[in-house]
Amino acid sequence: MKPIFLCLLLATGSTFAVEPVSRPDPARFTGEIDAFAKQEPKRGGIVFTGSSSFRLWANMEQDFPDLPVTNRGFGGSIANDLTTFFETVVARHEPKLIVTYTGTNDLNAKLGVQATFGDYTNFLTVAHERFPRARIIITSVKIAPSRVQQIPQVSELNDRLLTWSVGKSWVRYVDCTSYLADPAGQPIASYYREDMLHLNPSGYAKWKTILDPVLHEEWTKANPAP
Repeated sequence: MKPIFLCLLLATGSTFAVEPVSRPDPARFTGEIDAFAKQEPKRGGIVFTGSSSFRLWANMEQDFPDLPVTNRGFGGSIANDLTTFFETVVARHEPKLIVTYTGTNDLNAKLGVQATFGDYTNFLTVAHERFPRARIIITSVKIAPSRVQQIPQVSELNDRLLTWSVGKSWVRYVDCTSYLADPAGQPIASYYREDMLHLNPSGYAKWKTILDPVLHEEWTKANPAP
């Protein structure tokens, strides 16, 4: 793996501190990103970007038939990859609404909560600075039976993302994790595929139910009446 350097935004919002942390080489996605680049961009709509939880959402366009959604999830990606390939997966579509899902692979790569949070919020800041009128939806990081040891980290990361989003009119944090947990806080296996990591159709159906009204509300905000 090549050393990738993390830029953490300090409280001032304008000064950067550099913390050297090793990241998986973004070049591992060259083929997928090249394939995205060859497709005609759908401009002015809604871009979903993140890891396999979005990539495997096979019926996304059918689930939101009245919204101009484009799926730009690529499996195995971490937040740093979203920033690296921002031009291809987000910018060329000139989105009015961006929906994100990332974090689980970062934690699984042993990056830790602080580095993952820094990478994630760096991507969100880049997106906002490039498209200041666009709305951004953060979908919370999932839990999974195959990664129960990460549940405390997932919870901490989600808490940080929620706190970070407060007071920012352009971003909205959405809890898409609670429905996956039983009363004891453990993942409900019936929502997952056989790998006990990715969602099955039942899991996506519940996620759709949560996101559908939020997407419509944010899309309306992104397209105010003249």
